[in-house]
Amino acid sequence: MRELSVSSVETRTGGEYTPADRAVADLETHEHYDRTKLARIRRVAHLPENPRILELGCSSGGNVVAWQRLGCECVGLEPSPLAVENSRILSRKLGITVPVEQGSAEQMPFANEEFDYVNAHSVIEHVQDIERAIAEVYRVLRPSGVFWFNAASCMCPIQAEIRKVPLFGWYPDPVKQRILRWATVHRPELIGHTSYPAVNWFTPWRAREVLYRHGFRKVWDRWDLRGEDEGRRIYAVALRLIRISGLTKIIADIVVPGCSFAAVK
Repeated sequence: MRELSVSSVETRTGGEYTPADRAVADLETHEHYDRTKLARIRRVAHLPENPRILELGCSSGGNVVAWQRLGCECVGLEPSPLAVENSRILSRKLGITVPVEQGSAEQMPFANEEFDYVNAHSVIEHVQDIERAIAEVYRVLRPSGVFWFNAASCMCPIQAEIRKVPLFGWYPDPVKQRILRWATVHRPELIGHTSYPAVNWFTPWRAREVLYRHGFRKVWDRWDLRGEDEGRRIYAVALRLIRISGLTKIIADIVVPGCSFAAVK
């Protein structure tokens, strides 16, 4: 679950890790995942050798550092002032610059066509104005730039956005939003104490519709992006079966939680 609230920004108490400590501990994991993601994107779209990347909802900046370690130029954008302050702590801890700007996806403090790639990990489902956020992503991307995001899915009954609510992914969106708003006030522990519960849930057709409407010219889903060489033989066989048709992709989306897409400007 993506937690953007102030309560998700911890401080060291009783020996507990701070966000900066956790970011350092997770660096190798982030770097491995980002390296895999770059390879996937480069299968279907062109990125410069050292792309300029915008990391949306970057929290304390750990993933910004991971992109830098892969040779990319990366800037983070984060709405929480405490998370931005923790990125400064991370900078001091590592002895490097961790560039994180405070701001929202709906109103980015960046120039037009500034980035080759925009990355949004478990962020887009939480933005309050999805139309404005996608328009902003399109604005800051250079021509042929790539936008990648993963998010909550309407397809799979298994989800991580709210605990103890069975089959929540299949509820109508207005019902989901009403329950999440209720939990924000009355049962915040069910949604990880976040002030920004998921309000945008996706199907493949909804994701493509909103991306195409804002000008993106090509969209790939997670099954298109994955490489058969990323796992053992059974992985490659399963991936081929999923790719047989739109129907087999729908079945896979029902079985496997979440969704992700890459869109080219």
